[in-house]
Amino acid sequence: MKTELMLKRLTGSCENTRDGSVVLLTRTNREGVEKESPDELLDAPQNAAHYWKSTLAKVWLKNVASCGLVIVFLLLAAVAAFVAYQSISDFQRQAKHPAMSVSFKEVKSFEAPGIVLFPERAELLSCKHFYGTLPPLDHPGEPGPLACVIQEVYSEANMHDNVPWKRALVIRGPEAVLQHELLFLHFRLNQSQQDFSGINYLLFSSFDDFTHSNNGSAYLEKLMTSRTLWSFSGGFCTWVKLSLIRTPADDSRLDEFHQETNQEKYNQRREADQLTELFFVVFEWKDPFIQEVHHVVTASPWNVAAVLCGVFLALFKVADFAKISVKWMLKVRRRHRRHRARQLNSMPR
Repeated sequence: MKTELMLKRLTGSCENTRDGSVVLLTRTNREGVEKESPDELLDAPQNAAHYWKSTLAKVWLKNVASCGLVIVFLLLAAVAAFVAYQSISDFQRQAKHPAMSVSFKEVKSFEAPGIVLFPERAELLSCKHFYGTLPPLDHPGEPGPLACVIQEVYSEANMHDNVPWKRALVIRGPEAVLQHELLFLHFRLNQSQQDFSGINYLLFSSFDDFTHSNNGSAYLEKLMTSRTLWSFSGGFCTWVKLSLIRTPADDSRLDEFHQETNQEKYNQRREADQLTELFFVVFEWKDPFIQEVHHVVTASPWNVAAVLCGVFLALFKVADFAKISVKWMLKVRRRHRRHRARQLNSMPR
């Protein structure tokens, strides 16, 4: 009797319940005994397969979501890299072609400019400085006072060569802008056979630079290559209002003139001398301001540096997220394998 009871305790026994079913008693652990019916033992493989499928689906969804997030981060990093490339390209382009900024500097007087006239056969009758307004002409067409600084320069080229000028008059321009200084010039051209007549001239910023040069002809030749020629016509009084525009160069500055001109018809009262052409020109300053042009780079290098920092940060975050995602997926796979192994080991053979 004692031997039978011990065998039942070691191997388990079958008992009949009140409803007639058979219950198999098995010893599962040291603490107690678990009751399992034969139907549950038959359904255990099906439950394990269902649990395996649901777990696999969850893991697959999590892996797909992780891969999708990695792809999104990579797309954002690509967009950030493209923005950084565009920012660097715009900065380089604006550094090569900067924008222009104009400021106005008020002065009490200007440095005396140089006025170069090419009269050819025309004769300078009078030259005089006035202040305020121009008085009426006393004796038009007749020689008058030459009350201004004039230097006559001849070209060093051969007289038979085809050169644009052979003789030039360099005159000191007006300075006192606040006193409305005017420079009045009066020319006469006798026995003109041309249908249209005019006198060419050009302007440069400093008359003193010309006087200090060793070779006046070479100085004018150099000016001819970089300055614009203007002209005033006969039979009119041409008013020229000057504005100085100063642009900084690499190692120096570039001074240019902006001109506003208007013409007034001269009413010639003499009828006998029909072949004589008279020229009148007045030079004055428009206002006491110098226009200073500055090169401005609108793109800041700090903006480019900030964009690059954002790109590097995005790449770092993408790499970090990808690393964590890969580790997590490997960890989930190992955990799933261990769980599957436990399920398989717990199934009855």
